[in-house]
Amino acid sequence: MKIIILQTTIGEGPDQQVEPLFDGPRRKLLQITLRNGAVLAAHKAASPITIQCLVGTATLRAGGEAVQLRPGVLATLDASVVHEIAAEPAVTFLLTKFTSESGSS
Repeated sequence: MKIIILQTTIGEGPDQQVEPLFDGPRRKLLQITLRNGAVLAAHKAASPITIQCLVGTATLRAGGEAVQLRPGVLATLDASVVHEIAAEPAVTFLLTKFTSESGSS
């Protein structure tokens, strides 16, 4: 078991901040913060992911749809789905990447 303390406020920092939290069997966790209306440009992940909003708001665009990310909203995306996230004006979210590997990636 590993206990991870998540950031629950958005303080000062760079417009895009990525904090690796866990890299283990079949999953990788990152906490990502976007500030000042920053945009995580359109891209795709090689494996399925979840995006769980912790603090703030943003718009997630994926697969021709748009949804507002706010605390308590969790989105699941299949591998290779093009998506982007635009902070409104700031957001912190937990990204989980799922892999088929049994070790760290």
